[in-house]
Amino acid sequence: MAKEQAALEEASRLANFPKNFLGLETYDWQRNVLDSLEEKECQVALKAANGSGKTSVVAVSAILWHMVRFPQSLVVTTAGVWRQVEGQLWPKLREYVRGLGHGWRATSNELEYANGSRAVGFSTNDAGKFEGWHRQGPTENLLMIVDEAKTVPDSIFTAIARCQPSRLLIMSSPGTASGSFYEAFTKKRKFWDCHTVTAFDCPHLSKEWIDTQIEMYGQNSPLIRSMIYGEFVDDSNEGLVLNQKTLEECIQNPPELKMGMRVAFIDFAAGGDECVFALRNGNKIVEMVTWRERNTNVTIGKILNLIKRHNLAQDEVYADEGGLGLPLCDALMDAGYDIHRVNFGAKPFDSRYSNRSSEMWHTAARIIEKREIIMPDDGMLHQQMVTRRAEVSRTGKLGLEPKDRMRARGLDSPDRADAIMGCISCGGGVGGTWERFNSISRPSVGELMEDAASNFAEDSLPSGMFVGY
Repeated sequence: MAKEQAALEEASRLANFPKNFLGLETYDWQRNVLDSLEEKECQVALKAANGSGKTSVVAVSAILWHMVRFPQSLVVTTAGVWRQVEGQLWPKLREYVRGLGHGWRATSNELEYANGSRAVGFSTNDAGKFEGWHRQGPTENLLMIVDEAKTVPDSIFTAIARCQPSRLLIMSSPGTASGSFYEAFTKKRKFWDCHTVTAFDCPHLSKEWIDTQIEMYGQNSPLIRSMIYGEFVDDSNEGLVLNQKTLEECIQNPPELKMGMRVAFIDFAAGGDECVFALRNGNKIVEMVTWRERNTNVTIGKILNLIKRHNLAQDEVYADEGGLGLPLCDALMDAGYDIHRVNFGAKPFDSRYSNRSSEMWHTAARIIEKREIIMPDDGMLHQQMVTRRAEVSRTGKLGLEPKDRMRARGLDSPDRADAIMGCISCGGGVGGTWERFNSISRPSVGELMEDAASNFAEDSLPSGMFVGY
C-alpha cells in the first residue's frame, strides 16, 4: 500500500502532469520550472526565448494541475495584451480539457471543473480589477500567472502582491532592463526562484532557424540577445545604431561592385533643414544631392530634374511622406510620378521594430556591418550615421532616438543619414528583404508579411522567417 501511495503521489506531481495527463513530452527546463511552482508560497520567474513553449506547456500544465489537485481553488491569469489570453492560453486549455474527461466547462476566458475549482483569464492595466481575488477552497489555494510580464505595469504587480497568491508565476520573453519583471531577476532576485531559457534549450527551435535570425539581425542585436539568448536589453540609451568602427571598416573594405537595381530615396525637410536625394545602384550609393530651400515649388523642380536626369521610373523612387513630405509627394504624383511613400512613424513590416524608420535604420546598419554596401565619402553623413542612439521600448521593440532628443544633445537633424539609410534598406537588392519593384497599386511582399505578423502569436512555434515579438 505504501508503494502504491508513493507511486500515486509521484504521478500527480506537477512536473509529471504534462506527460501523465496531457500526453506531453517536456524539456528539462520545463520540468524544473514546474517543480519550482509546486511548492506552496512560491514565487517563480521565467524569462525565455521566443517560441519556447512557456505558455502552451508551462502555463497550461500549471493551471490544469492546480484545478485538479485543489478542489474549490482559484487560478487567475493575466497578460499585457488580450490576444495572449484569448489567442494563446485559452485555446490550449480548451484543447487539453477535452482529453481529461467529463466535468469541464470552458468559455473564452473562464474554465470550471466539477470539483469546484475555477480559472479566470483577462488582460488589464487597471490595478483595481485585481481587488477581490483571494485564496479559495479548504486549503486556501490561489495560483496567479502573469504572461508576457514585461508589458505589465508595475501597478499590477503591486495589486497582485496584495492578493497574496499561494503560488505566483511571472513569465515573458525579456524586454528592457527595467520594471518589476526585470527586478525579479536582479535586485529582488532573493525573493524569486528564477529560470532563464535560451533558444538552444528548445530542440523544436532548429539550428537553421536560430542561425537565420542571427544572420538577419546580428549577433549583438538587442533583438537577438532577447529572442534567442533570453537576455534583458540595456535601455540606457548609450548604444548606437551604428558605431564609428563598423562604418570605417565598411568604407575602408568595401565589397566588390555589383551594379543592378536602382533605388532613390528623398528626405524632405522644413524649417531650414536639408532636403536630400540619395540614389543607390546595386550595392553602391552613386549620388547624394543636398539643398536647403523654403520654396516648395523649387524643391519639386529640383527633384523632377534629378528623376529625369537619372531616367528613374516611379517604382524606383521612395520618399518620406511625413509632415511637409505629404504635399510634396502629392505634387510629384500630379507631375506623373506616383512614387513609393514611406511614413517614418508607420507600422514596420517586421513587428520587432517600433516603427518604419527604426526598421530602415537598423536594417541598413546591419548591411553596413556586413560590408555589403559601398558608401559615399561625406563627413557630415558619416557623423550623422554614428551619433544616433538605439532605443528599446518596454515591450522589447527596437527603436530610434527621437530627433528632438538629438537636438537636445546638440545634434542636427540626420537628414543625410535618413536618405542614405532609406535607399539602402528600401526596395530589392541590398537589404530589400520585404519589398520588390512590383506595381505600387498591388500589395507588396512586405504588406503581406505585415498582415501575417499582426496575426502571429508570440509563443507559437516558428514557421517561416520569424516568430512574432
